[in-house]
Formats: sequence, C-alpha cells, structure tokens
Amino acid sequence: MASSLVISIDELWLKGRNQKHYFKAAIDHINAVIKNNHSDKYTQKVQSQRLYYTSETAFSEEVIKALTFIPGLAYISPCTIIDRAPGVEIENIYQEILKELSFLENSNKTFRATVKRNDKNYPLSSVELQREIGHRIIEKYPLAKVELVNPELTVEMRIFADYATISTKSFKGIGGLPWGSTGHAVTLLSGGFDSPVASYLMTKRGIRQDYVFFHAYPFVGREVLTKIKGLASSLAKFQRQAHLYIVPFGDIQNLISKNCKEEYRTLFFRRYMIEIANLLAGRIGASALVTGDCVGQVSSQTLANLHLMDKASERIILRPLIGYNKMEIMHLAATIGTHDISIIPHDDACSLFASKNPIITPNQQYWDLQSAEFNMAAELNKALDNVESYSVNILGELYKKDYFSFDG
Repeated sequence: MASSLVISIDELWLKGRNQKHYFKAAIDHINAVIKNNHSDKYTQKVQSQRLYYTSETAFSEEVIKALTFIPGLAYISPCTIIDRAPGVEIENIYQEILKELSFLENSNKTFRATVKRNDKNYPLSSVELQREIGHRIIEKYPLAKVELVNPELTVEMRIFADYATISTKSFKGIGGLPWGSTGHAVTLLSGGFDSPVASYLMTKRGIRQDYVFFHAYPFVGREVLTKIKGLASSLAKFQRQAHLYIVPFGDIQNLISKNCKEEYRTLFFRRYMIEIANLLAGRIGASALVTGDCVGQVSSQTLANLHLMDKASERIILRPLIGYNKMEIMHLAATIGTHDISIIPHDDACSLFASKNPIITPNQQYWDLQSAEFNMAAELNKALDNVESYSVNILGELYKKDYFSFDG
C-alpha cells in the first residue's frame, strides 16, 4: 500500500457557506480513524477540496478499509506524490506511473488516463498529458488496452504548483454527509434486521446516534444482550463514538398486558418505548428518534398505527426504511455487516405477549381512555433510572459507564 492517500468528500459542493462545517466534521472523523489504526506519524493538508495524508510508512489495507466506512467520504485513493523539479519533472512522473502499473506486464486490463491541472500555468494541456501517458503505457505494456467509457483501471494525475500526484486505484466510500454534522438522535435498536440498517442509513445522512434497547427481563434472559452488544459494536465502524442504553422493560410489558385489550398490547408496548426514548433523548440532548419501521411489514406498521406513534412522540421519528421491502433490507444488512448477527435467534417478549389478532385500525376513543388510565410516567422514569449503560468506541469496543459520564 502507498504511504500517501488522497480523500475526496461527498456532497461538499452542495453546501455553500456551510462547507467549512462539513469539511471539519469529516477531517475530525478521518483523523480519529487513522490514529486508531495507524501507529506512525502522518501529515495532513487540504488542496482543492481534497485531503492529502502522508506517512513515513505505508497505510495498511486495514486503515483504508476503516476509512471506507466513514460517512461523507466519496473516494479514498492511495497515491504517489512527486515533487516538481523544473526540467525533469515530467519524465519523473511518466516513470513513476509505469512503475505503479508494473502489474500490467502480463495483463490485458483496460485503462484510461485522466489529468487535472490545478496549476493552470503548466505548459502542457490536460489532453496532451493524457495522450502521452496512454502512449507510454501501451508502449511499455502492449497487452493493456485503452477504454475511455468504462475502464477497469483509471490512472489519475493531478498537477499542483509544487508537486504532482498519481493514483491508480480508488476505494469507494459510503458517501453522504460527515458524522455528527446534521444532529443527534436516539435509535431504537432491536435484534432484527431493520433497526441496524435504519441506523446505517441515518449515519450516512450525518446523524450521530446513541442506541436504546428495551430488555424484557425476566420474560427473556440476558443472552439477547450479547446479540445487541454485537450489533452496537458492528455499527460503531460508521461512527466516532456511540452509547448503548439497555432499559429494563419487562415489568412495564407485564403491566400493559394485564390492563388493556389483548389486540392493543403491541401498540402500547411500542408507544411506551417511544415515550422512554423521548425521555432518554431529553437527558442526553438528542433531537430525534430513529426506528426501523416500514409501511405494512407488521400490524403495528399500518399508517394508522404509525400515526399513533407519531402523536406519542415529542420528537420527530425518522424512518429511513419506510418504503423498503424485506429483501432489500436484508441485502443492505449483508452489505454493512449486521446480517449474520441479526439472523441469530433470540427470545422476543413482544411476540410472547402479542395477540393472535392485533389491531390494524385502532379506536381513537379507546386508545385515549386507556392511555389516561395507565398514567405511566412514574414507571417510565423508574425504568430509565435503572438503565444499563455502555460506551462504544471507534473500534467497536464496549465498556460499562456511569449513566451521566461524558466521553470526550
């Protein structure tokens, strides 16, 4: 691997006067990832809205892979940086390109050359340089073929005032907006496929997230917590830091199941999960909730039932999967690395208490009367006061923390 990297930021051109804010958020996240995965010193500079990192030693494949998980990055390209020396610089560049492409010796890969001149005073045009690079490659490696539309390999050269860069390989980032640049949310995490994927999609939109899981002990054991911690750990690669809050919810579920019509149980479970998530959001300063809901997937996700949850929430509920089908969600889960954890069987107290005929279109009068009769404020705050709290670092490591402790 190369000892220099060039990194481009996604969607930066959309941001106008806010570019500095998004750029700084991306830089902070990149630096955190490199420091945790690369032990040697490195330098960083910004040139033409790209980031250039150079180290005394090569950046490993592990570093580059970790960088591809950072929200807001378009491409990460290992590159060679060549100092410009008048009179000999262009020959140095050509020779360096041929050295980089030595793997074409016995290969018939297709390629194209692209040149960008940030130094507009350079005597040769971009087109002239591209032609010469292509000619040199074909001359040295005759099996290679030029393909301008959809090549297997792109040789990219950029010329600046005092140096030039060459890259022959790029790794696609996940794109979107930098982590933490658009706000803070509480994500309701379950053991299924949906909520981890929803979390990923919201991370791509720059939202910093903390996770809450509702543990129905004693109706389910503590084994499920291993799975939930695994999901939080897996999602950590997309964030600089997160927290996982495990809320004891079994007593509340038992109380609800004994005091409402059976077909309304799941709706009331979800309603009070939403209320606790709002209380948690108030304590940690989050301004939104994230759920894995999609329309019609289960009975609690009809439009009427989703509307009830919206009315129960003090904060906006973000549902990035609202129009996805299950196969699309499972495909995304496999892509982001949560599928194999989500597929592990676990006990589910909601299923244990669920009605065989859950309500599809709730009666508003009954809902309002029953909600007033429950008067759950004390129970909800008690559950939150007894939360089990973990901090999740950038490497996915969990460690127990005091509820109100701050992690820098």
